[in-house]
Amino acid sequence: MMERCVISIIVPVYKAEKYLSRCIASLLSQSFTAFELLLIDDGSPDNSGKICNDWAAKDCRIRVLRQKNAGVSAARNRGLDEARGEYIVFVDSDDYVGADYLKHLYEERPLAPDSIVIQGFTIVSEQADKQYTTAFTPFTYVGQDIKELFLNDEMRDMRGPVAKLFSRALIGRLNLRFPAETSFGEDTIFNFRYLFHCRQVVVGSRVDYVYYDAPDSLTKRLNDFASEYATFKLYQSITARLAEKLGLNVADMRTTFSFVVLFFQRALIADYRSARKVPFSLRTRHLRRLAAEQRSFMKDYYHPGYKADKLGRYFLLHGFGFCYNLYMSVLCRFRFKYVFGYPEKAKRERSDVILR
Repeated sequence: MMERCVISIIVPVYKAEKYLSRCIASLLSQSFTAFELLLIDDGSPDNSGKICNDWAAKDCRIRVLRQKNAGVSAARNRGLDEARGEYIVFVDSDDYVGADYLKHLYEERPLAPDSIVIQGFTIVSEQADKQYTTAFTPFTYVGQDIKELFLNDEMRDMRGPVAKLFSRALIGRLNLRFPAETSFGEDTIFNFRYLFHCRQVVVGSRVDYVYYDAPDSLTKRLNDFASEYATFKLYQSITARLAEKLGLNVADMRTTFSFVVLFFQRALIADYRSARKVPFSLRTRHLRRLAAEQRSFMKDYYHPGYKADKLGRYFLLHGFGFCYNLYMSVLCRFRFKYVFGYPEKAKRERSDVILR
């Protein structure tokens, strides 16, 4: 008979056959054993489903849930719907954890449900030639003290859903879910919505989570305009609400706020970097919408460094969406490198930061 389920581990699975067994094995080797493992097969076309079934046949703590492909947010939300544990832990299918991962998270838990436990992590590249470890100074932040995480910029490395212990009671009370309308930044939006209702943030010194940096990660791709713009608006909204609650100016939140600007830039370039060709007229409509709805944001906060971007900002601020579209179409046609704020190399380096 399975012991009482204290922690529900949610693992979204899609095209994960190369790494999935390593992930599952690390979770089943935990010194803390009172957990259930929810493997959410998000319509994966490879052998991931069979791998899930094979492991489930070996351990009764595993439940395999299947759905048509709907994205990582929908998969995590399905896990939240089905979870039975007192606490929630998210793990990505290409990552793995140390044997005391759950134990260390559970030992740090406060009694209050409106709290979160955060651990450090290690990033390992696919070639295993690069490794970065982020460890935090242990501290418990209560009430308004939480703003120190933004002022000292530690929140920069705490945005993802992994290496954290969430209260299922708080998630249930608030009916929190990952925003399915976005395909990027949804984990940070979920975290900040959760954090908005926290009175206590426990930061631990342990580093048990290993993040595997795969070159084809979804975080390094651009989505369509609707998805990127939805991400920007949601992230901007929750960041502003957090700043107001904590008595901060949004610009004081440093890296957190810099990502508001980054998400705005992603919405700007989505139509030009899309895998599908977006008609000129539709690009113009999108730009006019941005110019109309985000004029105050651009005026106060969008101050690009390169001349090409500065001229583009001028067109947008003055409502010249057609001119901006024509201008950027020409630059992209000739593969002008210094567009949208960063040269190609810097953009790749910046995307690595986003992973954290």
